[in-house]
Amino acid sequence: MSNGQLALQFLVQLSVILIACRAAGALMPRIGQPRVIGEVIAGILLGPSLLGLLAPSLQHALFPPESRAVLSAVSQIGLVLYMFVVGMHLHTQFIKQAYRGAFLISLAGVVLPFGLGVALAAFLYADAGRFFTANVTSWQSMMYLGAAMSVTAFPVLARIIQERGIGGTALGTLALASGSVDDMIAWTLLGVVLTSLDRNFDLVGFIASHAVFLAFVVGALLPRGRLTETLSRRIEPIASNVLVPVFFAFSGLSTQFALLFTAELLWLSLVVILIATAGKTIGCWGAARLAGRPHREALAIGWLMNARGLMELIILNIGLQRGLITPTLFTVMVTMTLVTTMAAGPLFEWTWRHSAEVPDGEGVAVR
Repeated sequence: MSNGQLALQFLVQLSVILIACRAAGALMPRIGQPRVIGEVIAGILLGPSLLGLLAPSLQHALFPPESRAVLSAVSQIGLVLYMFVVGMHLHTQFIKQAYRGAFLISLAGVVLPFGLGVALAAFLYADAGRFFTANVTSWQSMMYLGAAMSVTAFPVLARIIQERGIGGTALGTLALASGSVDDMIAWTLLGVVLTSLDRNFDLVGFIASHAVFLAFVVGALLPRGRLTETLSRRIEPIASNVLVPVFFAFSGLSTQFALLFTAELLWLSLVVILIATAGKTIGCWGAARLAGRPHREALAIGWLMNARGLMELIILNIGLQRGLITPTLFTVMVTMTLVTTMAAGPLFEWTWRHSAEVPDGEGVAVR
């Protein structure tokens, strides 16, 4: 393709992606799900899992292999900008208000899922080349999968809390603080894995290959004030509404649910979902109880911390593009991401709705 043809192809792709993401995203609030879930599903449906299955010629015409380099580049730009905004949205005041409970909950919400992820990676690594690529060592696979199982999507978590109207409560503050710290720990673990892949350290190459991680760190370190407000106001609409949907579509092109159409991989997907859910829920529930929170509030926090969303997809795409995991494991983990994120809101709502209104000792009524 010539440059002009590539540009025209990208404009057509962008139009289709945005229409699909807007349509699917608009349906999600009606079933109690955040818009991002619909956008993820739309991206997957545009790939080989549905469009490629029902109309392979149309799917190939829309997303020919030669155009994927452009999609990849745009999606990476979108992710860098989005992660910069996410870093700026890490509310340090939440951590200051609830730092003791937050660090305990986030630590437990990372340590237990990380340990379970390490055990799962050790099991999967034995099946050489099927789930992890040949150039990945055993410890790299364990570190990577441990980090992937540990992440919580702070933006999705914040949206669920905002939609439920509990942003100013002790529960909302504690969950947001825990999610903030959780993200920082998980991304630090991922940074360790990525750094280990750089055999010959090169500063320019390091920055280029770790741009998403570095954007998050820079955003988190910027002093809060007028500058961050202005940057967020100008960057977030473009990143969230235009560029991130391109990332969803690019992820969808790599997600092949047909790979799971075997009893063995369906069972593996179920096991991964159960491990991921149990690790987050039990770890965060136990830590919240140790921090003195009531049982139902502790359980509600555990459910909330299972929202993995876009952050998990970013980690999975990094693993796939850097040659850490295979498309099979990528698809299994995408399935886990969708199920745990979609379940987080309803499970939280069910737990919270059945809790009694009790004073929390901090001047905020807990329902």
